[in-house]
Amino acid sequence: MEQKKTFFQKVKAAGPAAVITSAFIGPGTITTSTIAGANFGYALLWSVVFSGFSLIVIMNMASRLGIGGRKNIIEGATDLLPNSNVWKMFIALFIAVAIGLTALGFEAGNIIGATTGLSDILGIEVWLAGLIIGILSAAAIWFSTPSIIELIMKAFVALMGIIFLVTAIIVGPDLGALFAGFIPSVPDGSLVTTVALIGTTIIGINLVFHSIAATDKWDKESDIEDSKFDTNLNVSLGVVMTLAVIITTSAVLFGTGTEVNSPIVYAQALEPVLGTWARSFAALGLVLAGLSSAIATPYMTGVIFGKVFNWKSDSINLKLVAMVAVVFGTVLAMQGQRPTQIIVFAQATSGVFLPFISLLFILAANSKKLGKFKNTTTQNVLGFISFAVTFFLGMWTLYNLFF
Repeated sequence: MEQKKTFFQKVKAAGPAAVITSAFIGPGTITTSTIAGANFGYALLWSVVFSGFSLIVIMNMASRLGIGGRKNIIEGATDLLPNSNVWKMFIALFIAVAIGLTALGFEAGNIIGATTGLSDILGIEVWLAGLIIGILSAAAIWFSTPSIIELIMKAFVALMGIIFLVTAIIVGPDLGALFAGFIPSVPDGSLVTTVALIGTTIIGINLVFHSIAATDKWDKESDIEDSKFDTNLNVSLGVVMTLAVIITTSAVLFGTGTEVNSPIVYAQALEPVLGTWARSFAALGLVLAGLSSAIATPYMTGVIFGKVFNWKSDSINLKLVAMVAVVFGTVLAMQGQRPTQIIVFAQATSGVFLPFISLLFILAANSKKLGKFKNTTTQNVLGFISFAVTFFLGMWTLYNLFF
């Protein structure tokens, strides 16, 4: 009988979900969370918990598909119509387009956000800060191995968690109002922000990557528990960090009429406590969040494209795909593009594709070939609830684009 692992052994074995958490805790999440806190107080805390829960549900499906069925979502979706070459080509094209467009949008937002923070800390020109962030991101991806990337992301997640959580405690939130925020409600004018909070947490690229990473990292039935622990721990940390930003901005900025036009506005929430150090502290958090996402997003994109086009795991093509995203984001950052505009584009793109990717996971996880690893009734119900919300997210995004 295999000896049961201790908590610290499970933490050491974790990894893929840390990359995902680093990807979704970026400038987009900070900006959207700041908007939520400044404009609606604690009222939208529930949507962060819901989106985190939904992310865990789908990621655990990905784990069972990858570890129990030895298939990533690309292979699992293809097997839904195994004798159709047209279906196989459609899945490959759909994944490539959905992931490629989403990655470009989020990577631009990541690098621009990190650039904003670095420029603010060092007092240097935006173009130079953008170039530095771009070089650091490219170097981390080009010279690192998957295990090193996971280690870097674990460190970033831990450091960001400390920064965000400490600030949320320091500002002394109203506990009564805070707990009331976990009761679902959609105040007037908050629907778009509610949808954005869900969309900035549940991202298709993260789900597809997790199905691949779980398949590559683990191969024993007992590893499913390690993967579940990895997912539950890291997504929960991401949820806590997002909640911390909302709580901090709610406590200080709600009702002040502050306009959130940049992630750095988060600094204003810290001024009553940290004084002149507030902006530097917030900017550091922005650099860490942006840089970690700027490394994780293109890295995941390269891995996904490798599976779509059947490239070898050590193929230089994986890193070249990642470099395209980094260069794209770096150029926009050096030009001084506003992060809020890029973030809106990224969330819109992600929101359109997300429900269909979620549905592929639900269908693939119901394959008879998975045997005891296929979805239970409860898992299907939870999965379809997540699908329904993400479908609404996508349709609402399309409505706002065209009307």
